[in-house]
Order: sequence, then C-alpha cells, then structure tokens
Amino acid sequence: MGKITKNQLMDESWRRTRTGFTLLELLVSVAIIALLAAITMIGIGEINAKKRDANRIARLKEINNALNLYINTAIQYPVYEGVITGSDPVSTALENSDSISKTPLDPLNSDQHVFTYSSDGTTFRIGFCLETNSIKGYSKGCGNKISP
Repeated sequence: MGKITKNQLMDESWRRTRTGFTLLELLVSVAIIALLAAITMIGIGEINAKKRDANRIARLKEINNALNLYINTAIQYPVYEGVITGSDPVSTALENSDSISKTPLDPLNSDQHVFTYSSDGTTFRIGFCLETNSIKGYSKGCGNKISP
C-alpha cells in the first residue's frame, strides 16, 4: 500500500463528515411535505362535500318519486310540517303505502342537515341544506327547496 498524502487524508475526512442531511434540509423537506398534505386534505374535504350534496339530491329525488306514487293512490300528500326522521308521519305513510321501502335521510343527518317537509295535502315542499355550490339550480346553505 502506498503512502497517503495530506491532501488525500483531508479529502477522505471531509467526505466522511458530509454524509446525511443538514438540519435545514430536513426542515425544508418536512415543511414541503406538510404543505402538500394540507393541500390534499383540503381537496379531499371538498370532494367529500360534493359527494354528500350529490347523494342528498339523489335521496330527495327518491322521496319526491315516492310522494308522486303516494298521491296516485291516496289522492293527497301526507299532511305534516316538520323534519323527515324516518319515523315521522310522512315516512310512515310512504312506507305503509309501499311507495318507498325505507325513507332516506340526509347523509349527515345532523341538527342542520335534515330534510324538512311541509304539506297541506294539495302540494308539498321539502327544504334541505347543501355544503357546496356544485349542484346546478341550487346554492350552498339551507335556503333550498323542492316541490312537485
């Protein structure tokens, strides 16, 4: 084996101490990953809200169709004013008449996210809330209504 020069020794020691990442590099990497994760979570939350809104509209159409089947045999809509809970007079009337097997509820079914029903027997109105503006003809918030 040959003699090691001073320059070779310094080159080798510098390479040995320069392995791995500096603290600054690690912090920047973690910050970038955290930023990307936050952006992804926001996007997923928005997608889930749009999915729930689409599900809401599908459930409302199901109730609307059941009410239209019901009026064909009962000659009037169920008279009721309140929240559709699955055990309310509207749900019971629709299920007992075989217009619907089970009355669908709002996907969130929380205090704010419910279907409200109002009818005098000749017409009805169902109120509902949306989380986004993604459904054409309806807006974000609780001012949305459908009627026959």
